[in-house]
Amino acid sequence: MQILSRHDLLHKQHFGIQMVPAEPYHGCSAFTNEDLLKNSVVLVDRGGCSFLTKTLNIQQAGGIAAIIADNDKENFEAYVDMIQDGTERPVTIPALFLLGKDGFMIRKSLEKAKLLSAVINIPVNITGVPSMRLNQPPWTFCL
Repeated sequence: MQILSRHDLLHKQHFGIQMVPAEPYHGCSAFTNEDLLKNSVVLVDRGGCSFLTKTLNIQQAGGIAAIIADNDKENFEAYVDMIQDGTERPVTIPALFLLGKDGFMIRKSLEKAKLLSAVINIPVNITGVPSMRLNQPPWTFCL
């Protein structure tokens, strides 16, 4: 499996990267599915601890990036600023914000299909068209 640098992850196109929802979803404590997180993009929920703490926990588990979904599953348009928590702890992986409705939909779709991960492409939407207008989710499931 290819290890991606922070620069490569954000500035190049990548296809077929695993995205794994963290367990527990909040990402503030030890992961019960840590064995699945290595070399994956990890999905966590907002809340419970700082964005930085979540990202560092993912980094320590071997994740290559953090996607932090808003904890409001009805949120399909309001973004937040992901700010530092003042501790100035170094982090080397990127963290991205995802609307709550999208995070909820990803988790529910994986649960319904009884899958542990989805396969994503980075950037997720290279067309510049909002995903809600594409009439398809920006991820695929692999059986």
